[in-house]
Amino acid sequence: MNALRSLLMGFVAGMIAAVIAQEGISWLFVKYWTGWNAMPWSTDPVPSLLVPSLELPWIVGNTLTGGLWGALFGLILGWKPEGMMTIRGAILGLFGPGLISAFIVMPYLAHRQSPLLEGNVSEIVPILCIAAGFGAMAAWLYGLFSWGRLP
Repeated sequence: MNALRSLLMGFVAGMIAAVIAQEGISWLFVKYWTGWNAMPWSTDPVPSLLVPSLELPWIVGNTLTGGLWGALFGLILGWKPEGMMTIRGAILGLFGPGLISAFIVMPYLAHRQSPLLEGNVSEIVPILCIAAGFGAMAAWLYGLFSWGRLP
C-alpha cells in the first residue's frame, strides 16, 4: 500500500509543480531571457508525440507529464521521505525531465535535433532551470503531502 500511496502523492505533487514551477520559470525566461519563446500556461492544442491523433491543450499535457514524473519521483524518494528533499528533487529533475526527457527522448520522438547537439544555449539553460525547479518543487511537495513535514 505504501508504493501506491507514493505513486499517488508523487503524481499530485508533480501536477502541482508542473503548473506552478515549470510554467512560472518558463514565464521568467519569456520575460527576461532572449531566445526562449515557449508561451507559459498556453491553452493552444498540441498533438501528442506518442499518439499524434490526440490533441490536448499545452497546459493539460504538461500537467499530466509532470504528474507522471512526480509519480516516478515518489517511488524513487520512498514512502518516508527524509533528508534534503529540494536538493534531491532538483537533481532528479535535472536528470529525469531535463537530460533524459528534454534532450534525448523528446527530440527522438519529434524527429528533430537535440538542443545539446546543436549547442543552443538559449534552449539548454531554460530547459535545465525549468527541470531543476520542477524537481525541487515536486520533491518538496511530495515530502509535505506524504509525511507532513517541510524540508
